Amino acid sequence: MQRLVLRRRGRALRLACALVAVTALALAACSALLSAWTWRQSRELSRSVQTLRERLEQVNMQRKAIVQLFLEKRKLLNVPRIKREVGQGKGRNANGKKVASHFEITKDSLQKVGSEGIIKGWTEQQLNMTQAVHYNPDTGTFRVVRRGVYFLYCQVHFNENQSQYVKLEVSVPKGPSLQCMEGYGTTPAAGSHQFHFLKPCQVSGLLLLDKGAELKAVTGSSFTLQVSGKHYFGLFKVN
Repeated sequence: MQRLVLRRRGRALRLACALVAVTALALAACSALLSAWTWRQSRELSRSVQTLRERLEQVNMQRKAIVQLFLEKRKLLNVPRIKREVGQGKGRNANGKKVASHFEITKDSLQKVGSEGIIKGWTEQQLNMTQAVHYNPDTGTFRVVRRGVYFLYCQVHFNENQSQYVKLEVSVPKGPSLQCMEGYGTTPAAGSHQFHFLKPCQVSGLLLLDKGAELKAVTGSSFTLQVSGKHYFGLFKVN
């Protein structure tokens, strides 16, 4: 009788130990899942914070450029006897024409981004206006013809399937650059359309540009421009 009682107690003890072990494994698995979820959330939060910082830096650079323009304008207003050429107004040259240039990259002119990351292959679109810049196809740079305040804009479409982190920068000598930073996933969304890899990056802003200043659109050397995308670069003189 005593042996039977001992056997039953042994079975009960083993069963209790097994339950404790299963409970411990379940808790460990839950802890691992919770840790993985927490790590993923922290990573996403870190990316969001980084993106926000980059946006704020871009806004801050544009704000500095606008402040610089106002200071320059005030300095010019304080100079006595400012002589203006006849027929010259805001954004116009001596013959009264507006100053502007617009370029695009077509399927025929599309070039591979080189090791320096300079985007080339721009084709000038004919406008009934005075040229704002001269384009050098060999170097991919734009040289400003006249000093003044310009509104500059640029857009480039990238192939998301080949670049997870898209960046476009229009560099300006001795001044703040215009930057676009966008993070894209390399896995297309379910049910996406045929252009789901077509992702744009855009920059724009007011800039005070000196005569002879060189501008260029730059990206990563490993990034690829989308053949079917819309790529353009332009600026027009506002003052």
